[in-house]
Formats: sequence, structure tokens, C-alpha cells
Amino acid sequence: MHLPKNLKKQLIYIFRALLDGFVLGSAIALVYAAKTGSVISVIQSAAEINLPLLLISTGVIGLLFFILFFVKGRVYRWITPLCVTVFSASVSLSIRYGSAYFQLAMCGIVIGLLLTAKEKLPCLPAKLLKGKNLYMIVTVLAAFMTAQAAFTSIARHLCYGSSTFDLGIFAQMYGYMAHDLTQNTTLERGALLSHFAVHFSPIYYLLLPLYMLFPSVELLLTAQAAVCFSGVIPLLLLCKRWRYSESVTLAVSLIFLVYPAFCGGLFYDFHENAFLVPLLLWALYFLEGNNSLGIAVSALLILCVKEDAGIYVVFMALYALFGKNVRRYNAVLLLIMGIGGFIGAASLLEAVGEGVKVSRYNIFLTNGQDSLTDVVINVFKNPFFFFTKLLSGEKLLFLLQMLVPLMLLPLRTRKLSDWMLLAPLVIVHLASDYAYQADIHYQYVFGTGVLLVFLCAKNIRYCKEKTKTAAAAILAGAIILTGSMSGKYRYIETLWENHDEITLTDQTLAMIPDDAVVFSSTYFTPHLARCRELYMYPAIYEKNNGIEPDYVVLDSRSGLLAEYGELYTLWLSKGYEVVGFEGYATVLKKGE
Repeated sequence: MHLPKNLKKQLIYIFRALLDGFVLGSAIALVYAAKTGSVISVIQSAAEINLPLLLISTGVIGLLFFILFFVKGRVYRWITPLCVTVFSASVSLSIRYGSAYFQLAMCGIVIGLLLTAKEKLPCLPAKLLKGKNLYMIVTVLAAFMTAQAAFTSIARHLCYGSSTFDLGIFAQMYGYMAHDLTQNTTLERGALLSHFAVHFSPIYYLLLPLYMLFPSVELLLTAQAAVCFSGVIPLLLLCKRWRYSESVTLAVSLIFLVYPAFCGGLFYDFHENAFLVPLLLWALYFLEGNNSLGIAVSALLILCVKEDAGIYVVFMALYALFGKNVRRYNAVLLLIMGIGGFIGAASLLEAVGEGVKVSRYNIFLTNGQDSLTDVVINVFKNPFFFFTKLLSGEKLLFLLQMLVPLMLLPLRTRKLSDWMLLAPLVIVHLASDYAYQADIHYQYVFGTGVLLVFLCAKNIRYCKEKTKTAAAAILAGAIILTGSMSGKYRYIETLWENHDEITLTDQTLAMIPDDAVVFSSTYFTPHLARCRELYMYPAIYEKNNGIEPDYVVLDSRSGLLAEYGELYTLWLSKGYEVVGFEGYATVLKKGE
């Protein structure tokens, strides 16, 4: 029996409308249940789900979708991937720590649904993206991503979720920089010491004029987010140089803005690595245009980020050498700067500080070895051992989180030059046994992440359906972003719910004078960075032994009660007396 063509079409519309309505209705019901009940019970049982809410949501949304399909029938094939994206994001937000494998599975479903759809994705009207309009739209989107990243990281700080490592040390360091231009801090190693003894990062001085106008931790966190997402500017210029259409340029910009690794790094306090995002893109833009001055200036700034930033400069030089578009003298210039910069920074750290962090490559060292030279020689002697250490379950997950939001496009190349930009991914993340370097929630992903985004943007030209591929990448990035960062977004909720306790804690800490010698629990040091003699307590680096503090600040929150009780009794026995006991903090002062 053959149904009339129009009736068959209407039945398809009804079925797809109800299906998409059910997916979105389930998302609404799940979020409502998680907000009003127990998250654990929502995951383990259907009892918490409000059935009337689910049915009403499904009916209303299904009706709206049916009207949409009836008016513009060709959209129904790509509405489903959007609904699945919203559903997966709601699940991730409902679970405090969503499963990364679930997020990747949902990415696979969304990508499959989108790429198998026969119709092309509807694009924005051409007039809407013409001239300055495209840049205005991207600016608004970049401003939104900057604001959400800054606000979330500030919320984490304000509700006492950030610690000495890595916010307290930089908050205090900028106080010293504003006072006498030194990068001194007493927090980083438990004694007055320049940050240059630990890392070579003169790039911090670029933010100093702004900090001197608005001296606060909030300013640093906002500036960091703005610096990171400013990388969209050279990316736009690259798309213009590659002669991409306005719709593809907008899509590439969105891929950059929702890339999960960037927000992951931004939410972990404050780091110089965020400067790598715009600086590497500017360097690649100047490379593509054979602008020698731009190449030299951007490479110099990259070398000022950190002692190991030379690795990115070296491999960009190799990218240029093996490519066909860059003049050889520009590539050689970049190679000399990269090698010279790395050797110079490493030598400086060896002479006046702690040297380069070779311990993160201990798996390639034997007894009595402690230098990067030993690492290189050992890898050369036994490359098989090197390859056996590159992959594990955690590292494979990390690779998927880095590459799936880019639709694996960085790997879609036969050019040896492009593979040079993939080398830092192996060296920085896979070759190290330092767990944090293979995790999108920490700052180490900025450099390699932006190189992957660059290769994605460059290789999208080889896709037959650029808009559909880019849309799949954007949706995958959105799923992983909301899921992997859901725990961070909850700091905003915590800030609201615990407002009174936080206010009392602020008032308690405010009683401590700036010139006092202070021992403080780690979660309070970012708020006490105004104190020039501030030491983390209990200490990680045992260098503050023998110092007698004027004040001791202990964390009385429930998770630290065992340690808190012991330390509280210890300092009372030493003659200290309680002068503040409000909110999360207990402040003890040395007796007269």
C-alpha cells in the first residue's frame, strides 16, 4: 500500500517533531529533576523524573517543531542533531562530573546524524555576513566567551575555590611587580624568591600597566580570558588570506571559540600559557604572509612566555622549512630564534634558579641522570621504549577530547610540513609522565591546542561540505565543553548559595594587616596576596621553618576538619589566641 506523497511527508514531519520534542523534553525534565532532587537518584532511577513535565514539554515543543517543518520542511533533518546536542549538554550539566566517554559517544551520534543528512545546512543570509557585519558578530561571540570564562573563574576565586598553586603566587607576584617591578613572591617556594628562578616568563609585564590601574585578582582573570580569545583576530585574518567565504569564516571562528581545551585552561586559575594562543596564531599569520618583522616580533614574544615555549617556535620553523609558501630565510630566522631562545632561557634557569622541569620526563631517565640532554640521548638510543610510553587509556581519552571537537581535521593532511605542527602534541603531552600535561583542564593545552585549531582551519578547505563539517565540529565542541566544564560552572551556583558565609570570610580576612607575617591555608592565600610576607601553611616547600608568624589563618570547612582540629590545637598550645572565627576562616594572632 502506497501512501499519498503529501500524507507521507506530513507523517514524517509528525514523527520527527515528536521525536525531537521528546529529546528536548527529556533534557528539560532531567535538568529540573537534578535541580530539585538528588543528582545520584536522577542517574540511577526514573522515579525523580516529573512525568507531566516531560509530556507537556514533549507536546509543546513537538507542536512548535511540526509548524516549523510544515513551513520550512528541509530543516527537519538537521534539527535532530541540535536536539541531541542540547540533551547531552543537559546530562553533563546535571551530573557534577559527567563521563568524558559519554560526551564523546554523544559527539559521535551528533556528528553521524549531521553528516548523513542529505540536505545542506541552511546558512545565514549573505547580506548578514557582508562587510563589517561578520566581524561584529564574531566580536560579540568572542566577548561572550570571554565574559563566561572570566566570570566562572572569578566565581571560583570568590567562593574560595582557588588556591596558592596557581593563583595565590601570581596574585602576590603582581603586588610585588606593581611595587618594585620584581617578580618576587614568598608563596611559590616558602621564601622570598623571584619567579624567574622557577620559570622564565617576562610576558607577565605586558599586563602590569593594566594591573596598576585596577589592582585585583579579578582583573588578572578577566585579562587572561581576553588574551586567550583575542586569538580569533589573527584567525579571522588567516581565513581572509585563504579566501574563505563569510559563512566558513564564521564557522571556523566558532570552532575556535568553543574549543574545550581553552576554557579548561582558563578555569584553572592564572597562567602565562594563555598568551600562547594569540601569539602563535599571529606568528603563523605572519609566516603565511612572509612578513619578516612580524615573524621576529611574534617569535620574540612567544619566547618570553616560558622557557619551554621555544619548542613551538622550532616546530613552526620546521613547518615553514618543509612547506612551499614561506621564504627560506624567514624559516631559518625562526629556527635560530627558537633554538637560541630555548637554550638561553634554560641556561638562565640553571644559573639563577631551579633549571628546566626535567622531572616531568623521568620515565626516560636512568639513575644519576637529570638533564634534557640525557632525555634526548636515551630516546635516540631506544626509540622503541619512547613509543611504548606514548599512549595509555588516559592519554587516548585526552587525544579524543583534543581532536574530536576539530573533526580530526588536523590529521587530514599528507603534507610533511603540517605534521611538524603536530609534534608538540606528542612531546608536550604524550611523552611526559606528568599526569596534568595530558588533561584538558590544565594550562599545558594552550600551545598545542591552538596549533591543532590552526591545522583544522587550514585543512577544512579539503572538505566537500565545509559548512556541515564545521557545524559538526562546533556541536561536538559544545558537548565536550559543557560536559567537561560542568563542575567549574557550579562555582557560580556556589557563590550564590553560600553568599553569607563568603561575606563573613571576607570580613574575617580583612582584619589582617598588610605588613603582617602570615601563615595561611592554601585556599585563602589568593585573598591575602596583599600581604608581602605570606606563606602557605602547611608548607609544601619546607623553607619557612623558623619563621614566627604574626597571624595564622586556618580553613574550617568540613572537608578539612581533621587537619583543622590538629593545627588549631597546635597553635593554641604555642600561645596564639583566636581573633576571628567567622565564615570559613579561623584567624589566630600571636599573643602579647
